[in-house]
Amino acid sequence: MVQYLKQGDEIPLTKFSLGTFIVKFEMPQNFIDDINNLYENAKDLPEHNDKLAGKIKDELRVTEILTDDMKDCFLSCFRQYLQIIQKSLWHCSLAGAWVNDMKAGEYNPFHFHRSTQTYLGLSSVLVLKIPSTYGIEYSREEVPCNGCLEFNGGQQDPLSISQLRQYAQVGSLYIFPYTLLHGVYPFNGTDEVRRTLSYNCDLLTEHQKRVNDIASKTVGDIPPDHGLSASKWK
Repeated sequence: MVQYLKQGDEIPLTKFSLGTFIVKFEMPQNFIDDINNLYENAKDLPEHNDKLAGKIKDELRVTEILTDDMKDCFLSCFRQYLQIIQKSLWHCSLAGAWVNDMKAGEYNPFHFHRSTQTYLGLSSVLVLKIPSTYGIEYSREEVPCNGCLEFNGGQQDPLSISQLRQYAQVGSLYIFPYTLLHGVYPFNGTDEVRRTLSYNCDLLTEHQKRVNDIASKTVGDIPPDHGLSASKWK
């Protein structure tokens, strides 16, 4: 009998994946600290609830308080995502950013993102704070869900992976397409918050980018007494 493999032998392999990619970045602690400090010291942040799917009381827009350096950091990660999936021909245009301060009993139902500018884009979840406990799992403790971020690929093929559930940690930044369903399960047993920041990024063709650049320049050239002025935050 010919023995092709001995015990402990490993056959070289290459794994190929099709479909949607989720990329997780681990962001530096000073980046997290600076965003938390900006957010906690900001005054009169606008409510963002009417634009979001979450069943969360404190959902506040933060686009205007983020520094240019912070925005550049997000932009760099979005561009790196496109390089990883070999789709770097798209132009990245940062859209809105908001913070969810999620408390016990609140949740984020499964949803996807969209933009008024384009059907194509990337979203993100950056974890800024997590509670010391997510409370009691009311059943099947061996399969914990409380406070988990979950992505749903929608494919129910028995040999595919249709769900990805994450106990997201502080500093983790998840980037994924607008169209990917995702949500967060509720938790209990604590007064601490689970804080995340989401930032949307529109993906534009070369033509769309040129049109946007022309429109931005036109708005910026209008004198202030016309009632329109360029925003401080781009």
